[in-house]
Formats: sequence, structure tokens, C-alpha cells
Amino acid sequence: MTQPRVWAQVGRGVSDRLAAAPILHRAFDGTLLRWGDCDTPGPPPYVPQGAPASVMVAVSPVRPGHAVTIQYRVDRGVVREVAATPDLRIQETGARLFRAVLPGQSSGLVEFLPVLRFAGQAISSHLGASTENGRYQVGQPAAAVRAVEPSDDPHAGMACWDWSSKFLGALTATVRKEVVGDTPDGLRIDWHVQEGAFVGPGFDCVVLPGATDWMRVRKDGIGIVDVQACFETRTGARIYGSYGGIFDLGRDGFSRALRDEFNPLPPVVVTPTYATADKRLEWLNRVQCLGVGRVDMIALRVEFDVYVVQVGGRKDAG
Repeated sequence: MTQPRVWAQVGRGVSDRLAAAPILHRAFDGTLLRWGDCDTPGPPPYVPQGAPASVMVAVSPVRPGHAVTIQYRVDRGVVREVAATPDLRIQETGARLFRAVLPGQSSGLVEFLPVLRFAGQAISSHLGASTENGRYQVGQPAAAVRAVEPSDDPHAGMACWDWSSKFLGALTATVRKEVVGDTPDGLRIDWHVQEGAFVGPGFDCVVLPGATDWMRVRKDGIGIVDVQACFETRTGARIYGSYGGIFDLGRDGFSRALRDEFNPLPPVVVTPTYATADKRLEWLNRVQCLGVGRVDMIALRVEFDVYVVQVGGRKDAG
């Protein structure tokens, strides 16, 4: 049985130590190896060039014939091994301590793993097969960037940029539901557009056949929108539309969708982008839009308004 371990992040000083939660590793004979806590310290996150690194391991219970080695490698290179020597102390838990010193390195990321041996044979995972390796970097870290305290900047946490939106058009469509089923990555439902229109100021399109939302409903009831559609204007221009976003079916939406039950008017929020070859509409190729609306699940009718998002200048910090 093993427990995960959190390691210090790059950017902390060499004086920092590994987190207090130990790594626990069970050998094939049931013996427990523990390292990386206050009683069994390992190397700091950064070790100076050429400096050796000490590793302490607790083994419980110790049986005759048990020995400990430390496997290590630099930058995922050749695996080497050093023997650990038993400490005379025995912890209150009955664990025996072993200590090894890894040789100094000139540079690189060093990974290491204690290995329990019985009569010379390894009876716990080796370095290449374990995901719970210790590690440290040889050399000094990059200078840490001091976190900005809230008191340092009176405007911290405030919006920095002005923005506005311009109504582009309203999209309405009736859809046909096609249930794929409960797949490993969620409930798949394809919503095929039967007919639809996208109309706004100076903007009048119909939805061409083939438009579909290839939706995936997560376990938390959120439908992940994935619409691919093509529109045609009254003048014959073609516009390709891609819509990502979320369709909130409620906290119990996944289980209800499996039973073909839905809230009558769930909300939908999408982020459309468009592409066209028509010179008169080429400005559409450069905009990011936001669509908000609801879906009538009884009539299977989608209705949402689309806005062009426009970014302004920096807000006045005064």
C-alpha cells in the first residue's frame, strides 16, 4: 500500500525541506518502508553541485536477512545503487532506521528510491517501475519571484480592462436527438439540427443541413457543447461556425439524461467563432463571440443570442 507524496516546487530555496507527509511503500513480503518525513529526512529540493545527499529510511518490521539499498539516476540515465547502513536506533514503532549517502553530482535532476532486499534479492519495486521516486535538483534554483501581497497593490484583484459587447444575432434551431450512450468519457448525445436561422442587424442566415452538436454529458450534469455548423446568407455567402460551451442540465442531470428526463428550459452558454471566404463578411474571421440562451427540451428548440466581445483600454487605476 502506498500513499502519494507532494514535493516542493521549483523556485523555492535550498533551505526548504520535503513535505512532512512520508512516502510509504510496502515490500512484497509485507514489510513497510517509510521515508521523507521529519524522522526519515531526505535531501532538500536543491543540493549544491558536488555535495553528497543523505537519505534515511525506516523499515518495519526488520527480519533477519533484510538489507536496504538506494537506487538513483541522474536525468533519467543509468540506474546506480548504493548500500544503506543500519542505524543503531530503533523507533518507538519498532522500525529500524537505515541511512545512505548518494554521491555528489555536477548537475541534473536526481531521482532515488529505497529498495528492500532479502538474502541479496530485491523484494520491493525498483526505480524504473515505481511512480513514488524521491527527487532533487543539483545546483541553485532560479531566483524566486516574491508573491505580491494584497497590501502591496491597492488595485490587486480588480478588473484591469474595459470591454463591451455588440449584438450580432439571434440563433434559433429545432433539433433531433440521437443518443449514442454512456461511454467511458460521458453520456454522448448528438443533436442534429433540423432547421434553423441566424438573424441580426444586417445579418440573415439559414442553417445548412448537417449542423450537429456532438455533446458529451459529464457525471456532474454539465453537457459539453461541440457544435459544428455551416450557415448561408440570403446572398449565398457561406459561414462556418464552431461553438464550444456548457449546457447545464442540473446536478442530477447525468442520471436523468440516462432516463431521457430533462429540465424544461436548461441554460446554455457558448463561445462561437466563425470563418468565411466572403470579402464582405471577412471581419467575422477576427471576432470572438459569446452566446447565451436556453433550450426548450419539450419542443427541442434552441434559442440563444450571440454577441461580439470587444476589448477596450486599460481601466483607470486612479
